Amino acid sequence: MQNITTLLFIFFFGCCFAQHSGKGTCALKPDNKAWLAQFKKTDLGPEKIDLVTNKIVSDTDYFVQNPEIANLEDHRVFGNIPCTEKCSIRFGLVYGKNKGVTIDLQKNPEWEDLMAEFTSENIHRIELNEHHAKDVYKTAAIKRSGVILYTDDKDLKKKIKRAIKDMAKS
Repeated sequence: MQNITTLLFIFFFGCCFAQHSGKGTCALKPDNKAWLAQFKKTDLGPEKIDLVTNKIVSDTDYFVQNPEIANLEDHRVFGNIPCTEKCSIRFGLVYGKNKGVTIDLQKNPEWEDLMAEFTSENIHRIELNEHHAKDVYKTAAIKRSGVILYTDDKDLKKKIKRAIKDMAKS
């Protein structure tokens, strides 16, 4: 009788605390696919820059509206959350040799003012690094698509450096 009680006890708590299968769908994945297709079709610099800035803002708004998804380190949540920040597209800005920043408005909302300065005159190249599901040997940090903006504009570089200093002060 004791063995049966122990097995029932283990079965009951095993079912209660088992991990979620994670078979939900991420709301960002279809949006990201559509955005990537539109980004690839767009040839003009100003339109690409507008697409990038609008996507950064829309992804930030999505995680502001769904804060339970944004906190990956919250270990009180049981099971797999189907949509996380790692589903979103990563955006970066390179402004010199070996100098670059990740544009994340959740961590650094002051970048939104700087993004208003992005134009086709000061952003000279936009590079897309697309993640494919068959890329199984990539590390977890790069298992998502990314867009990198490149600038050589002196005025924009000064504004970037000033923004970085302001972030370090606060």
